[in-house]
Amino acid sequence: MPTRRKPTTSATKRGAKATRSVGEPGIVLAGPPGQLRATVSVENAVDQRVTVRGLVLHREGEAPVSAPATALIPPGATAEVPVTFRLNPTTAPGEHTAEVEVGGVRRSALIHVEPDLSVRVSPRRILAAPGRQAVSLLVVNDGNLDLPLAPITRARTDDGGPDPGPDVVLEVADPPTVRPGTTATVSGHLDVPADLDPTRRHIARIPVGTADLEVIVLPRTASETPS
Repeated sequence: MPTRRKPTTSATKRGAKATRSVGEPGIVLAGPPGQLRATVSVENAVDQRVTVRGLVLHREGEAPVSAPATALIPPGATAEVPVTFRLNPTTAPGEHTAEVEVGGVRRSALIHVEPDLSVRVSPRRILAAPGRQAVSLLVVNDGNLDLPLAPITRARTDDGGPDPGPDVVLEVADPPTVRPGTTATVSGHLDVPADLDPTRRHIARIPVGTADLEVIVLPRTASETPS
């Protein structure tokens, strides 16, 4: 009876020539932590059809990561299997070595983790009035890079007309650097110009890291208009 071997694998990064390490194919995955992608060539070296059901990424010191992938490969044929692995979103940018397991066989892999700037600010919208008011914001860093906050940021007001209005200014006291996977409470003051047209609604989108804080100034009655 002939000896049956497990499927073998090779891979290419989309649009690139296959890379190889000594003695075996190398698999290259690239993308942000949540979308590491590659197209893996899986060869069926046995005399019956082989079904591929998922791939597993192994990294030293990390738990294995599974990714869905399905292919039915006839005897002697090769299938191109696209795969996407999702790592911890705080995985640092750069190159990381790994292994990809297909059908119980592991092959060396190289991971190119791209920078991922993913920041949320809460609240996302604030109702404001002309003058100075205290604000407290929650800044969440869902990406994989440190996020230094600026002490002063500003944005032009928009009342729907063709020309931008005066700036709304956000001043942050002791701005922190928000590390990946962490949350910071930020205190500061918002300065809204007093000379905004009281009959119009004004909107300003102030940058907080890579997120936007939307400041809305509603129309006011005559009694609310600053003297």
